[in-house]
Amino acid sequence: MKYISFLLILFSVSIYGEDPKIQVSEIGKNVYVHTSYKLLKDAYFPSNGLIIETEEGIVLVDTAWGEEQTSQLLDWISINLKKPVIAVIITHFHEDRAGGIEVLKKLDIPTYSGKRTISILKEEGKHLPEKLLKDRDLLIFGKTKIETFFPGAGHSKDNLVVWLPGSEILFGGCLVKSVEANEIGNTKDADLKEWPKTIHKLKKTFPKISILVPGHQSWGGKESLKRTLELLKSSK
Repeated sequence: MKYISFLLILFSVSIYGEDPKIQVSEIGKNVYVHTSYKLLKDAYFPSNGLIIETEEGIVLVDTAWGEEQTSQLLDWISINLKKPVIAVIITHFHEDRAGGIEVLKKLDIPTYSGKRTISILKEEGKHLPEKLLKDRDLLIFGKTKIETFFPGAGHSKDNLVVWLPGSEILFGGCLVKSVEANEIGNTKDADLKEWPKTIHKLKKTFPKISILVPGHQSWGGKESLKRTLELLKSSK
């Protein structure tokens, strides 16, 4: 796994009272994880999304955690990848996924999401993604295929996952927990009954996962699915 080392200086998180800065890690050919942060319980907690470099431009999976860090993310892309952001896929309605939509709208960057996410954001009076994804959809940018899939309720009733068939990378978002997670986390909007069924559906739908990126903390492989089921069982 390759890391872009200079980002540790330019886009790192300070633990000394300064505002958090985004971090970017390369995980595959033309695929990066963007990580932003929020102060929770006196410590900065990481949130992951994807940067996908295509022939036509950059596709993001989720905004950064809030408007300020989303602006930082767009600046990083402009400086380092030197391509326009042509699409942003929002995987569910929470702030760590959708908190930067206003920044994107001001720049006329197209945003995509499922009908459940759009409905919830509308009910909450928040900025809406304008392009509707089907429960299973395929976006093609040049030679890059990006699949979006609603496997069922779990962390939230609208959580999508994103599959990159060319590199066998699955972005599980907050539906999937990192192997380093020690609790199931925020269940305010969760469906704890359906969540295990949804994880099993993911396992069947995507049997060949090389890299699985959860919504928070470190990424790895299919062991994150097992860890999610363990945490769900222990949370009962």
